[in-house]
Amino acid sequence: MTYFSVVIPTRGRDECVRQTLRDLGAQDFRDFDIWLVDQNDRPLKDLEVECGGITLHHEIMAPLGSHAGRNQAIFQTTADICIFVDDDVRLERGFLSAYANAYRDDAKRSCISGRVVQPRDGFSEAQMERMGAPARYNKWTGTVSGNFVGSTVAQVQHVHECNFSARAAALRAIGGFNEEFQGNAYFEGADLALRLIGAGFSIEYRPEIVLTHLQDGAGGNRETDKARHTYWFMRNYGLLNSLHMNRVGVGLYGSFGLAYVLAKAAKNADPAIAALGLKGLADGLKYFLPGRKRLRTRGEL
Repeated sequence: MTYFSVVIPTRGRDECVRQTLRDLGAQDFRDFDIWLVDQNDRPLKDLEVECGGITLHHEIMAPLGSHAGRNQAIFQTTADICIFVDDDVRLERGFLSAYANAYRDDAKRSCISGRVVQPRDGFSEAQMERMGAPARYNKWTGTVSGNFVGSTVAQVQHVHECNFSARAAALRAIGGFNEEFQGNAYFEGADLALRLIGAGFSIEYRPEIVLTHLQDGAGGNRETDKARHTYWFMRNYGLLNSLHMNRVGVGLYGSFGLAYVLAKAAKNADPAIAALGLKGLADGLKYFLPGRKRLRTRGEL
């Protein structure tokens, strides 16, 4: 039985994921295996040579989304802890050692979120050091605030799925990721985190557990068309809030969504953004209707 399973869903990023595997194969902490869930139309080949002798579980599945890929590993691994990274990240040699130190420092610790440096964001190190409180969710307004680059240890209310970990038992207890999130899968990490917290688990942000997220422009869940992107953003945002926000805030959320879509359409001078964005808002608001199914866990599939 290994201590960690590193879980990587991948699609359309052959070269990027091979580099991520090489970084894992060079880790100084060795008590782990890798679960690569391959959702490519043509499965990748000869991946074991990249892993530096670490056991690779190469799972092949239909392109059902990153959440489905992660669930594939969550419900099969025998490791104590799952660490989730994306297929376009770079890892320093001590990345897994930092996770191991954090978990062994407190045996009761169940979930940890790490620091995510994204060069394309353009923040300097000094700017990242000055970032405020990380990762909050306001149940009254449905507001999701980010910040996974600050330097302060803190309890957080959602996670960046490209650098996050949890004990496998905790993940299975809530059914894993919610596969009702679709398209670009926006907010699937926030939903998972809030369900973990609701089940009694806490999530700690640890800035010393850091990776570089390259934000590759193709593959993955990436939706490059702005109109379709807006549809899935609004649809999934409604799903998130239907699960977690206080119902007195629904009107405020609906007004915000309307203003957001129209402002984005005007900024881009694109009526398709308005049309698909408003459809996404409407489809998201339907999740608030009584009896609407909002949660699809792996145990139900």
